[in-house]
Amino acid sequence: MIWLFLCITFNILLAIIFKTFQRYNVDNHNAIVINYFVCVIVASIVLGEFAFPMNLWEKPWAIWAVLLGLLFISGFNVMALSFQKSGVAITAIVQKMSLIVPSSFAIAFYSEPLPWMKGLGIGIALAAIFFVNHPNDETSKRRFSLWDPILILPLLTLVMSGIIEILLFYVEVEGLVVDEGILFTSTCFGLAGIFGAIYSLYRVFAQGIYPRMKELKAGITLGVPNFLTIYLLVFLLSKGWQASVLFPINSVGILIGTSIVGFLLYKEHGDRYKIIGIGLGVLAILLISSS
Repeated sequence: MIWLFLCITFNILLAIIFKTFQRYNVDNHNAIVINYFVCVIVASIVLGEFAFPMNLWEKPWAIWAVLLGLLFISGFNVMALSFQKSGVAITAIVQKMSLIVPSSFAIAFYSEPLPWMKGLGIGIALAAIFFVNHPNDETSKRRFSLWDPILILPLLTLVMSGIIEILLFYVEVEGLVVDEGILFTSTCFGLAGIFGAIYSLYRVFAQGIYPRMKELKAGITLGVPNFLTIYLLVFLLSKGWQASVLFPINSVGILIGTSIVGFLLYKEHGDRYKIIGIGLGVLAILLISSS
């Protein structure tokens, strides 16, 4: 459980870092690009060799690494904006509604068992998300349009998170990475950095937006926990964790942690609905982990 706790903790740290970006006027995209190259450096230190294969297309997971690289760079930019514009708590909550996606995928296509306690736990986890996301008096008075960034950014984050978790589960359960978990994760990050750097070059020539020292520092700060959030998921799956158990516990743990952080550090409103949601989240974790 210690590895799962660390995975949850590093995910919560990402939310805090993204909020700090906003405070210091850090350009999200450039910091995220640098972060991905930092991830490759961290992976290379852990692996003891350069963690990006020169024979990439000979790897059975090459095409999945490319797809994940595209999703990482686009999804991380969307998530950063959502944390900043929609808030830490609501972004984490809506994002973690994606827990039902990989869990349902594992049950439907890989016949993972669904005992009643696990099913009840997943249902309660969704109820927890509903309660924590219940509008308070202030937000209920606001009228939202369909394309309001406060609504659309968390929704996009949800969709991308669900797809990423399905792909990570697929490459692991199909035995495509075998003993190359670090190399696979690092390659995904490296490709995300390359795709992002291409767009950064476009921004330099077309918009005159150059990376600054503050983006370098921010990218380094973000890189280590970001690498660990993905690597630890792959590591836990390789150790035999069922996806229908791992993803809900990870998601609800992040939900609770970020809700608390949002309330304590950023004064994001907490009310009786959020307290009920956090309580249900704890119950969901207990049910799912004991099934």
